[in-house]
Amino acid sequence: MPGSGVGAMDEWQLLERIARTVPKAGDDCAVLPWGGSYLVLSMDMLHRDADFPLGTTPYTIGWRSVAVSLSDVAAMGARPLLVLLGLSAPSLDTSFVDEVLSGAQACCRQAGGELSGGDLDTSQELFLTSCALGECAQPILRQGARVGDLLCVSGPLGATARAMELLSTGQHDEANTLLRFVPRTELGPKLVHQATCMIDISDGLAHSVHLLAKASRVGFRIYAHRIPWIDGLHTPALDYGEDFELLFTISEQAFHPDFGTVIGETVPHGITIVQTDGERPLQNRGYNHGG
Repeated sequence: MPGSGVGAMDEWQLLERIARTVPKAGDDCAVLPWGGSYLVLSMDMLHRDADFPLGTTPYTIGWRSVAVSLSDVAAMGARPLLVLLGLSAPSLDTSFVDEVLSGAQACCRQAGGELSGGDLDTSQELFLTSCALGECAQPILRQGARVGDLLCVSGPLGATARAMELLSTGQHDEANTLLRFVPRTELGPKLVHQATCMIDISDGLAHSVHLLAKASRVGFRIYAHRIPWIDGLHTPALDYGEDFELLFTISEQAFHPDFGTVIGETVPHGITIVQTDGERPLQNRGYNHGG
């Protein structure tokens, strides 16, 4: 159980520990040179307690389970090839499994890649594990930002936060629509040879900015009034996770408005946010399993 026992660590601490013994870990996908291009591979594990609150439909569960891995593929600048999906649940109810598969296949049709297999098992809680494979001419890594680059997001943030607000008031249909985000697999490949570094925002904007800064050994200045938020969101939060938009740096000359919104700039050091009452450090906060 996260956070308990002798020597227990939270998710971020454990990831740093793993990176010391698995040096190729640390980007959104593993990268494998393949002929004249590269294959990228991502794996994600979701479960009922943390990822599928009451009111989430089986169709949405299937969609979201593959979408998170396809988002990682997009963050590397790759086009999806295939997805594998493993499902483990207390009971393998036929109608539930059918709806999960229907949602997963619908997401693949819209975002790219083909659902090509997986695994089934039984467990005390619902678990879904997805694995996505993609291909790109040159992967976009988390390292590579240069001082003077623009910091950009691919779209408005806060969809999952708004969905949680809607679920809490019983507006399940609208909430499920928001939870079925479309991975940015169309934009990702367009940023190859354009973006200097990139990540998808899975644990919150603030933490994602810190990850890019650490990997690229730079700092960032963010302007709060430039951050786009989804319509209707009551409580915008920089540390709320599961936005799954792309966060990237790019030169001013290479930027195009179709790529997204400029929210800041790359500086030599320090991570700050400029608000109406002044500029202050941006704390490294976000969604953390076991945090």
